[in-house]
Amino acid sequence: MCASGKYTSRGPALIPRMKTKHRIYYITLFSVVLLGLIATGMFQFWPHSIESTAEWSLDRRSVHDAPLVRLPVSSPIPERGDLSCRMHTCFDVYRCGYNPKNRIKVYIYPLQRFVDEVGVPISSTGLSREYNDLLSAISDSDFYTDDVTRACLFVPSIDVLNQNSLRIRETAQALAMLPRWDKGMNHLLFNMLPGGPPDYSTALDVPRDRALLAGGGFSTWTYRQGYDVSIPVYSPLSADVELPEKQPGASVVIPEEKLPEMYTILKSIPHRQVEEMQRQTRWFWDAYFSSMKAIGMTALEIINDRIYPYAARTYEQWNNPPVVKWSSVNSPLFLPLIPPRSPGFTAVVLTYDRIESLFRVITEISKVPSLAKLLVVWNNQNKSPPEESLWPKIAVPLKVVRTKENKLSNRFFPYDEIETEAVLAIDDDIIMLTSDELQFGYEVWREFPDRLVGYPGRLHLWDHEMGKWKYESEWTNEVSMVLTGAAFYHKYFNYLYTYKMPGDIKNWVDAHMNCEDIAMNFLVANITGKAPIKVTPRKKFKCPECTAIDGLSLDQTHMVERSECINKFASVFGTMPLKVVEHRADPVLYKDDFPEKLKSFPNIGSL
Repeated sequence: MCASGKYTSRGPALIPRMKTKHRIYYITLFSVVLLGLIATGMFQFWPHSIESTAEWSLDRRSVHDAPLVRLPVSSPIPERGDLSCRMHTCFDVYRCGYNPKNRIKVYIYPLQRFVDEVGVPISSTGLSREYNDLLSAISDSDFYTDDVTRACLFVPSIDVLNQNSLRIRETAQALAMLPRWDKGMNHLLFNMLPGGPPDYSTALDVPRDRALLAGGGFSTWTYRQGYDVSIPVYSPLSADVELPEKQPGASVVIPEEKLPEMYTILKSIPHRQVEEMQRQTRWFWDAYFSSMKAIGMTALEIINDRIYPYAARTYEQWNNPPVVKWSSVNSPLFLPLIPPRSPGFTAVVLTYDRIESLFRVITEISKVPSLAKLLVVWNNQNKSPPEESLWPKIAVPLKVVRTKENKLSNRFFPYDEIETEAVLAIDDDIIMLTSDELQFGYEVWREFPDRLVGYPGRLHLWDHEMGKWKYESEWTNEVSMVLTGAAFYHKYFNYLYTYKMPGDIKNWVDAHMNCEDIAMNFLVANITGKAPIKVTPRKKFKCPECTAIDGLSLDQTHMVERSECINKFASVFGTMPLKVVEHRADPVLYKDDFPEKLKSFPNIGSL
C-alpha cells in the first residue's frame, strides 16, 4: 500500500498531528530547555565582579547556625612560625597570576564553630564584632572572590584578633584543618593583641606555619621585613572620635640631641603650619586608622603592592595624594622604569644681558648628544633679544621666551615648550662644562629621575653659637644641595615650584633676587625625602667675563643672604628637609689608567 507525499500547511501529511495537550507539553519543555541554555550562557559570560556581591556579615551568616567542627586531640599542630619567611620563599605568587586590574583575589573561609572533643570552644568570645566588620569589608571590596580556585590569598574566619580569648593549641589545630592550609602558604591572619600581662608578646603565639601576619605589636625580632604587615591596634571607642574637616599638610621632625629644645621648637611653628599638620593628621586617620575597614583594606593594599610591584602605589599616593593633577606631566615619583634616552633633555638658559657669554653657552650645549631642544628665557624687559640671524646655528630647535618681569623664578616656570621629561637648568655664564660632563649628568639623571643632579655641591650646617642654620660653600666631604646654575631635574618640579611652593618662598626669592636654587633643593628634598646627586669633581663655576656689577654671586652680601634663605625656608617648611650625603657620581673609568679613546666620557673637567 502506497502513501502519497502530500504536504499540508501544518507539515507533511505522513506525520500524524499531535494531540493538543501533547503539543503544549513539548512546547513547554522546549521553552524550559531553551531558557536554561540562555541562562547558562549568560552566567558563563557575566562579568566576574558579580562574585563580590556575596556579603560576609553576621546578618547573612549567623554564628549559631555555623556548622560545628570537633577537633580530635591527635589533630596536627602547625609549626611555631618561620622567622626567615619572605615573599619569595613562603608565598606562592604564581597562584595570584596575571590579571588586567593587578588586584589580588581574597577568599574568606566559610564560618565554622570549632570545639574540642568535649565540646569546649577554641575561643571564649567567638567571632568579635571587629573581626566581622573586617571580613565584611573584605567581602564588599574588589579583592574578594567566592571562587576558591581563583584565590591568591586566604583569610580564615577564625578570629585571632585578641590572643587573650584564644586557646592556643586548639586554635592552631583549627588552622591546620583548613582545606587549603598547606603549611600556611598564602594565608593571612589578623592579630592586634598578641598577649597580656604579665608576659606581653610582640607577635601572635598561635603556631601558624608560613602564614602572613598582620599584627599590631611587632618588635624588630618578630617582624619579618617585607612579609608581615604592621597594623595599628583598633579601639571601638575611636568610632566616637570627632576630628575637624581639614586638608592635607606635613610633620615635625626633631633630632634626638634637640629634645631638650622641643618646647621652644614647637612654640616657634606658625599657627598656619600647625593647622596644615592637623589636616594631614586627619587625612592619615581617615585613610588608615579610623575603622576596621580602613585597617583591613590598607593591609591588603600593602600585600597587593608586593605582589604587583610594577603597579604599586607611590610614596606620594600613600602619604599625601595630590589635590591638583596635571594631565600633561608625569611625576618622577611615579615613573616605573628608567626614562628612555631617545627623547633627550631640554636645556633652559636664563639670561638677562650677557649676549656673548649666552652664545658661547648655546654653542657648547649644542654639542651634547642628548640635547633635544634649547629654550632661552629672556629676562630683560628693557631690551629686546638679538635678531634671529645673529643667534648660533645649532642642530636642535632653539626657542626664545620673553618674560613680563625680571624674576629668578622664571627659570622654573612650566613652559609649554618643554616637551621632554628631563630639564637642564643652566645659567648664561656656565661656559666651562664640557659636553661629556653634561651628557654624563643626563645619564645619571636617567637612573634617578626623582633627584636633582648637578655639579657644584653646597652644604647646610647648624651654627651652635648663633643657634641657626648656615650656608657653606667651602670644600667639604658632604653635600646637601647642588647649584641649579647647571642641574638636571624632572619637569614635574617646575609645576610644584610655580604652583605648590609652601608659604611666600617664591615671592621672597623674587624680591631678593637670590636663593631660587636653594628653594628648589628644599622642594625636591621635601617631596622625595632624598638628597641630590653631585656628579663629576666640579666644585666651583668660574666666569672669566663676570664682574662684581653683573655677577650676583660676587655681591658682598650674597653669602650672608644665602644663610638667611636657609633659615627662612626651614621655618616655612616647618622642618629641615635637606639630606646630607658623602658621595658623588663619576664615570666608571674616570680615574683608571686606561686609554682615553676607550672611555665613554674621557673629557671630564677638573675641579
